[in-house]
Amino acid sequence: MDKITPRQMKLLKLIVEEYTYTTFPISSQEINDKYLRNISAQTIRNDMAALEKMGLLEKTHTSSGRIPSSAGYKYYEKNILQPTINNDIKGRLQRIFNNRDLSIDTVINQSVEILKESFRLPMIITKSEGYETLKRFDLIQIDDNMALIIIVTNGGNVIKNTITFNSAEMFNDIAICVRVFNDRLIDTPLSQLQEKISSIKEIIRKVVHEYEFCIRQIIEKIFEFNQSPIKKEVHGINYLTVHPEFQDNVKLNQVLTFLEDTNVWKHIAYNQEKIGKTSIVFGEDIGQNGLSIASTSFSTSKGKQQLSIIGPARMEYAEVKGVLDFINDEINKYVK
Repeated sequence: MDKITPRQMKLLKLIVEEYTYTTFPISSQEINDKYLRNISAQTIRNDMAALEKMGLLEKTHTSSGRIPSSAGYKYYEKNILQPTINNDIKGRLQRIFNNRDLSIDTVINQSVEILKESFRLPMIITKSEGYETLKRFDLIQIDDNMALIIIVTNGGNVIKNTITFNSAEMFNDIAICVRVFNDRLIDTPLSQLQEKISSIKEIIRKVVHEYEFCIRQIIEKIFEFNQSPIKKEVHGINYLTVHPEFQDNVKLNQVLTFLEDTNVWKHIAYNQEKIGKTSIVFGEDIGQNGLSIASTSFSTSKGKQQLSIIGPARMEYAEVKGVLDFINDEINKYVK
């Protein structure tokens, strides 16, 4: 890509932000009339053509104007965007955080109510219970060929699995495995469980008679539950239809189905952890052109939580990122 000039960068910023509010392709004359009166419309046209050649703008079929491309949005978010926050929204949020009598869940839910109405965009709270830990393993023999293994977590969850066996020696192996679990896995967070299980396999190999039986029928079976469960709370999903990008029923159903995919939220959580306070995932990176998801995450006593705003590619990125950064800071202070 050719090197972008400061003037072209300013022009890209204007086009992104103007298109965000109008939803109409932007012409050079419009930019000249509203923003850059000291630059000729021809010069602006040349710069827009250069930005299109760089892949940062694109033409639509219905207008001579241009709109930001996916690459243009990414360049804007990475190189131009300056997070900002509306004073009214900031004040309303601050009043919530100043009320120390509220639980953290109430604080988050009240904040979401303010944001979804202000931005007219849906929001999703995802909760990862990776901080839940294992507290106890129990073994109960039901009959000569069946035993029940019970797993209890510090959150009060109980996971039960039945194991069948053919001999007293196999039952003895099951009992040995349970003792190893209680010795080695108690107080292990669910998010670290798979790593710990791998480390105890060699211990089990040395102390049991039927190692393959223990791996297939005990370890793999009783630990088949979702070790990093993600729970979602969806708020204001009806706001999607406010935006022209999602008024087509086929597109709307595609987006709704997509947002139900747990793997999407795992990907976004991983991406957000790498980037820091607030991340923006663009639809083309997750198979949904025209969609954007802005997220921030924080830790509470109940585990990791993530707050995401879902919208079209022409999202108000500066305002969205600014308010999510603010919420991230305030929640971290509130939790401490």
